[in-house]
Amino acid sequence: MDGDLDDFDRRLGERLKTLRKKRGLSLADVASEIGISYQQLQKHEAGRNSLSTHRLLKIAKVLEVGPQAILNMAASQADAGELSKFSTLQRLGERHRLLKAYFALPEEIRLVFLGLIESSRRHNNQES
Repeated sequence: MDGDLDDFDRRLGERLKTLRKKRGLSLADVASEIGISYQQLQKHEAGRNSLSTHRLLKIAKVLEVGPQAILNMAASQADAGELSKFSTLQRLGERHRLLKAYFALPEEIRLVFLGLIESSRRHNNQES
């Protein structure tokens, strides 16, 4: 059982490192954002230290991805060595940023924006 957990921590760390690099962030950038030393984050990425749920949530927020997506990627044996699911993670990051920006708008503008999107979707569906 411990071997399985060690392997999970290693895969999780690899995913975090890959996502961090894809975002163009340094160890120091992410570590500073979540309030730990870069050495501690380096240990998490190497799989030498397990992540707490709280820390995983903080890292996911900085990387603009959903924590469940990170866990699913790390838990999956079939995806070892490939990042085919990264596009899904990018969409999750985009969704987070879009929702944040959307709800920062005044309600009147949000409703107009929503109508525009729904109209565009209906138009695209008619062309298909």
